[in-house]
Amino acid sequence: KVEASRTFADSADDTARVAAEIIERINNLDIQEDGQSYDCILKSCLQDRLLPGNGVARCLYEVETEEVEEYDEVSMSMIPVTRVVHEDAPIEYYHWQDVLWGWARQWSELPWLAFRSYLSKDEVKERFPGFEDKVQYKTQKVSDGDDGDSLPEQDSPWQKAEIWEIWDKTLKQVVWYSAGCERLLDKKDDPLQLKGFYPCPPFLMANQTTTLYVPTADYHLAQDLYDEIDILQTRISIITTAVKVVGLYNAAEGGNTAVPRMFKETVDNELIPVDNWAMFAEGGGLQGQIDWFPIQDVVNALDKLISLREQYIGLLQQITGMADVMQGQLSSPYEGVGQSQIKAQFGSVRIQALQDEFARFVGDLFQIRSEIICKHFEPQTIMQRANMQFSNDRK
Repeated sequence: KVEASRTFADSADDTARVAAEIIERINNLDIQEDGQSYDCILKSCLQDRLLPGNGVARCLYEVETEEVEEYDEVSMSMIPVTRVVHEDAPIEYYHWQDVLWGWARQWSELPWLAFRSYLSKDEVKERFPGFEDKVQYKTQKVSDGDDGDSLPEQDSPWQKAEIWEIWDKTLKQVVWYSAGCERLLDKKDDPLQLKGFYPCPPFLMANQTTTLYVPTADYHLAQDLYDEIDILQTRISIITTAVKVVGLYNAAEGGNTAVPRMFKETVDNELIPVDNWAMFAEGGGLQGQIDWFPIQDVVNALDKLISLREQYIGLLQQITGMADVMQGQLSSPYEGVGQSQIKAQFGSVRIQALQDEFARFVGDLFQIRSEIICKHFEPQTIMQRANMQFSNDRK
């Protein structure tokens, strides 16, 4: 839910009060009508923040116009007029691999920002007339992370042009570029005229430092512990398969066949006859016929590995801030209520910081959207979208 408020709550400032109500109505009605899209966009940004470490979304301004003739009282004749048919300010999600930016230490210093899109030939013809046969079309590939390993079975079957939309803050220009094309596809001077120039808020970035404006994934901070836990779990799985009753018996000529029959044929309280009892007894009886696998040594090793795994998980919880009590479990049955509360409070500090960061990102995103609405929407469109004709402040 979007809440728009005035900077100064002056009782006599009806203009600001009504303007804030209009912006709040437009945003909330749009969310109500298309909530699934907003939910999908924001969840994708949050997932990118938690996994690779960088969530990106931007605001657009889309307008459809038509040429009509209207009567001009000054010239006493019909003149052509451009009329707005439809306009909207949608929010669009961008995959973290489809965004590039210039060298900077913080967001305010970014010299340029680029967004990558993939357009079909018909879309290129509609957006960039005359360039549909001058750009290169290729299959959109799915890259599996920073290592560049591709997944051919998941690649797109359609040929599309790779278009980069570059926002140059230094020159206050936006250019559209496609690799392999001899000329720029298009160039515009500050099309949105936003206060911060860029059509997106600061990225939902993980573990940003003051050295360079790049994300550091949460996984990277505890990668060694994750690898150690993975190795221990692999060994535990392998050794677990060895924890079974296995033994050897004398299979030489004349060996007694009653030994293997004990595990295959018998049920409770049943005796198996033994041929040549004297020879069987002379060979040491049952103990002399079977040599069991030393399972106790394997069990001891398994217990040690499980103990080490729990220690590494405890270290991982301390580093990530996700205490065991927040996961619905306790590390010790003798742990007191006070200790549990301290661990939950310590973990909630980091969780609350991430929640505040996400709320800031969404708030900044809708601030940019509201700025686009105020600067570019027609007054009649704003009145209709906010449904102000039935408001007490309609005049």
